[in-house]
Amino acid sequence: MTELTAHRVPQKYACGETFVPKSRYIDPEFLQLELDRLFTQVWQPACREEEIPEPGCYYEYCIGRQSIVVVRQKDRSIKAFYNACAHRGMKIVCGAGVAAEGELRCGFHGWRYTFDGRSSFVPCREEFANRPREQWGLRPVHVGTWGGWVFISMADEPPDLLEWLDPVPTALAPFRLQDMRYRWRKRTTLPANYKTVIDAFIEGYHTPGTHPQTLRTAQGPHPSTEPAKPQEYAYAPYTPTIAYRNHSRFIYTQRPETAERDKGRREQASRPEVFANAMQYNYLGVNALVTERDYRAAQKLATMEPSEIPPFVLYHQMCEELALAEGVDFPRMSMEEYFAGNGDWHIFPTLVILVEKSCLLGYRMLPDAADPNKCTFEMFTLEHFAPAEVPETSWQEFERWQDHDGWGELPTQDLQNIEAIHAGMHSRGFDGLWLNTAQEMSIRNEHAIADRFIFGVDGR
Repeated sequence: MTELTAHRVPQKYACGETFVPKSRYIDPEFLQLELDRLFTQVWQPACREEEIPEPGCYYEYCIGRQSIVVVRQKDRSIKAFYNACAHRGMKIVCGAGVAAEGELRCGFHGWRYTFDGRSSFVPCREEFANRPREQWGLRPVHVGTWGGWVFISMADEPPDLLEWLDPVPTALAPFRLQDMRYRWRKRTTLPANYKTVIDAFIEGYHTPGTHPQTLRTAQGPHPSTEPAKPQEYAYAPYTPTIAYRNHSRFIYTQRPETAERDKGRREQASRPEVFANAMQYNYLGVNALVTERDYRAAQKLATMEPSEIPPFVLYHQMCEELALAEGVDFPRMSMEEYFAGNGDWHIFPTLVILVEKSCLLGYRMLPDAADPNKCTFEMFTLEHFAPAEVPETSWQEFERWQDHDGWGELPTQDLQNIEAIHAGMHSRGFDGLWLNTAQEMSIRNEHAIADRFIFGVDGR
C-alpha cells in the first residue's frame, strides 16, 4: 500500500498489494460510495444495439437508483436520458418497448417528449411559471457504441469511449462483435455482492477446484466431476492475468515448468479426439463458446487420426469452412490476431466476456440499490449467424437461479459457489481476500480502478 493510498483511503477500505478487505464487499457505506462516485463517472454497457432496432425503440437501464432510458432516434442514431419526467420525476418508461404515437409519454400527467428528449406537449402549459426551454425536456446523458453495445456515462465530461475501452477495441476488432447477435440470454438475482460474482468469472485459478471435469478431456465429452486429486493440479490450466488501466484479461495457457515434463500428456494433447472432447464439452456442458456448427466440426474432428496439423488449427479451419459453406459471414483473422483477442476480458466495472471467433459468452453483474449482499446476474451468448438464422430472443428472468435448470453444468458449478463465498465474507474469522500474485491480480486491479473514482487515488 502506497503512502498516498494510506492517506486518502479509509483504513477499513485500504487494499494491500495482494490483499482486499472484505468491507469493500459487505459494507453498505462502501456500496453507496460506489453508486455515488464510481457508477456516476464511468462508461457502462446499457444494452445491445439489437435491443433497440427501430426508431422509437427504448431500453431502460437501471444502476442503483438511477434509471437511464436509451432511445433509437428517427435517423437511427442513439440518445440516452435520465428516465425522469421534468415535471414530477415520474419514470417515463419501464423496461423495453416501442414509444406509442411517436413520442415518449409520462403516465402521470401526460407530459410528452420527442425521441431526442425535447418537450413536445405540456397540458395547461400557460399555468406554469416560465423556465428556460431546456428545463422542460429530459436531461441527457452521454452515449456511445462499441462492439454492438450501447454505453452510457453520467459523468459531466467522460473520457472518449474508445480511450476508456483501450486496448479492448483494437484487440477484439477482428472478431467483429458488433455483427454478433443473441442466441440466448438469462437474468436472475444472487445473494451476493456484485463483485463477489465478478471475481468468480475473472480468474481461472478456481478451475481445477470448481470445474475438475475440464482437466479430464481424455475421458470424452462427458468427463467426471469428481474432485480433483492433488496430482491433477500440477497439470491444470495456467491462467495468468494481464492488468490494463481500466480493464483486465486472463488467458488459458500451460505452466512453463510443466509444459515439457510429461511426454505422455503431450502425446495425449496432440490427439484430435482429445481436443474435440473439450470443444464438445463446451457445447454440452456450457451451452456456449461453441456454436452448433462448431459442435459438428468437433464431432468430425473426434473421428480423425493425428496428423502434422495440430488439432487446434485443424478445428479452427473446419469451423470456418463449415460456417462459410452455410452462409455465415465468418470473421477472418490470423492466429496472431486470434490470440491477441481470445481470452476472458473484464470490461470494468460490470461486463465480462469470453471471446471466440464464432461466438461470445458474456456475464454482467449489477449492484443492488441498497443491499451490498444482493445483485443482478445476467448471462448470455452471442453468435455470428447466417442472416436468415438469427433467432428471436428475449431476457429469461428467474427470481432464483435454482428455478432454472438450463444454466449448463459448468456455470451451475460457479453459481453453487457464490452464496457460500459471500456468506463466508461475513465470518469473524475472515478479514479479506489474499490473492494469487499471478492468476488473481485482475481482482486487485478492479479495486485499483475503483479507488481512482471513489477516493481520487491513482496507483498507476
